[in-house]
Amino acid sequence: MEISIKEHAEEVIELEVKGVPLAFLNVIRRYALAKVPTYAIDEVMIVVNTSSMFDEILAHRLALIPLRTEDVIEKIKSLDPEICEKCSSTTEGLDTSICNECFVHMVLEAEATSGEITVYSGDIKSDDPNVVPVYNNIPIVILAPGQRIALEMKARVGRGLEHAKWSPATVAVTRYVADIRIDRKLCNLCGKCVEVCPRGTLKIENAELKVLDIYSCILCKQCVKACPNNAIDVSEVKDHYILRIESAGSLKAKTIIREAVYILLNELNELEKFVEKIAKGVTT
Repeated sequence: MEISIKEHAEEVIELEVKGVPLAFLNVIRRYALAKVPTYAIDEVMIVVNTSSMFDEILAHRLALIPLRTEDVIEKIKSLDPEICEKCSSTTEGLDTSICNECFVHMVLEAEATSGEITVYSGDIKSDDPNVVPVYNNIPIVILAPGQRIALEMKARVGRGLEHAKWSPATVAVTRYVADIRIDRKLCNLCGKCVEVCPRGTLKIENAELKVLDIYSCILCKQCVKACPNNAIDVSEVKDHYILRIESAGSLKAKTIIREAVYILLNELNELEKFVEKIAKGVTT
């Protein structure tokens, strides 16, 4: 397997991977969307809401605000409120209060007095300074003069498998790398393939048809259809793909890929142990 980085920023990472089947990268892509944990607002208690927005819509908008999780990922990646002894315990005599590991308490209060105001995500106050809205400029609701909201919220650890609001990635895709072949004997430089290419991959330069960027090709094959002499052919390169992850902001893109791979490895280790037990005749 060969891996190279084509693009790397805090919220975007794009990898070129050779020598692996598509199914392998697709598992990482799906785990990045569904199994990497983050925080998201899950419970909203409406104390006061005299705005024009219904309680349910207000709660929905709050739930979709990405919360910064990068600084606490090591602490929360093994947490699950459904199996957490403190959070899920209902047995008499045990502490049934919500633990500070799985949940973070937040409040939002705003009131319009003399004029109209817009309430933004930056107005949310969190008990944990490491778990706050990623962006402070996400509009939540507009309050007219005399209107007020007062809310208490609980953000909890979750995974995209349960709801999309916990998914740390907005984009997680794999795509093929194109193999563009040009028959120089048949090509008459008519330029029709250049005209129809939606990504500007082809260009006629110095009396020759050239491929500017093989990675920009999306294999739409419009150039193949437009060529009157069948001088161009486009196909995908076997076991050669691009994996692109774009973060919603709660985690860095490189962290999403790293945690997705760790989770996959842990599950494969559990499967390996189970298979070893079967080989030894243990079925339970």
